[in-house]
Amino acid sequence: MQSKTEMLSVRTDSICEATDKSIALTFDDGPDETYTNAVLDILEHYRVSATFFCLGSQVEKHHDVLRKMVRAGHVIGNHSWDHPYFTKETDADIRRQIEKTSDVIEQTTCVRPRLFRPPYGDVDDRVTGLVQGLGYHVVLWDVDSRDWAGIPGPTIVANVVPRLRPQAIVLHHCAGNVAGTVDALPYLIETQEAMGYRFTTLDALWNMSAYQL
Repeated sequence: MQSKTEMLSVRTDSICEATDKSIALTFDDGPDETYTNAVLDILEHYRVSATFFCLGSQVEKHHDVLRKMVRAGHVIGNHSWDHPYFTKETDADIRRQIEKTSDVIEQTTCVRPRLFRPPYGDVDDRVTGLVQGLGYHVVLWDVDSRDWAGIPGPTIVANVVPRLRPQAIVLHHCAGNVAGTVDALPYLIETQEAMGYRFTTLDALWNMSAYQL
């Protein structure tokens, strides 16, 4: 893991002050055994809570990691079963992708997500209406780390820090080719805290329940 001095230095005095400087860290595509566990360990070290948008196909293979997320106090969201482009899917397939994923999450953790992030952020009015009709809240993002591209830690830092703003939702990934995320995350957390930001989960940010009752 790279130290702070090895990471790209970013000026922080251009970030506007606000009364509530909360931001939400979100992580997509997990769980897996390698990067998700590393991310969870870093978050535990810094006592930061985050929101994880999970794939049903990954939950099916890594039940223990999902349970670890819940025990640590993180929020679990739905990210589809196997990451298709939803605007290319039929209504029936969209419903199956979402509900099958929530089923396996609920069977594993006894909670059923209310938050849904469409893969690739690929939504239109039809998809949004279907998702909301199933009782889910569609979640996109404000700041994209672009870590999914396998970029190194300093580039992730450069993608995130200048774009931060109060109540921003920051997109990271915790599975795939994301070694750069693990390298960058400690520096990002320390830098964001030094800028006066505090970390929260999406349900707290929006004052809503994360799970279906």
